[in-house]
Amino acid sequence: MKKALLAIVACFVLSACGYQEGVIQRAERSYLKFTGNWPNAVVQIDSMQPFTLLPPTGDSKPSPDNTLYQTSPGRHRILVTRGGVMVVDRVVVLDNQVTMEVQIP
Repeated sequence: MKKALLAIVACFVLSACGYQEGVIQRAERSYLKFTGNWPNAVVQIDSMQPFTLLPPTGDSKPSPDNTLYQTSPGRHRILVTRGGVMVVDRVVVLDNQVTMEVQIP
């Protein structure tokens, strides 16, 4: 009886230490980073609402030089204007988990 109980407990202990297998997949997202002459540039990605790259107002505020803008992977058209003049018109293809740097002249 003692040996049977010991065998059952041993089976429970060994089955609790089973190998588990799984796949971890990161969420699909890509990032854009704007560098160069970016102050007061207006950026439009595809048909999204345009936004303005503004210089920081204090030391603790992030700037476009160290800020990543999240977007989905795939093909995107980036338009950058400053003072009504287009300075960048580029089509980029973004891979998953990749950061693309956009140089603004």
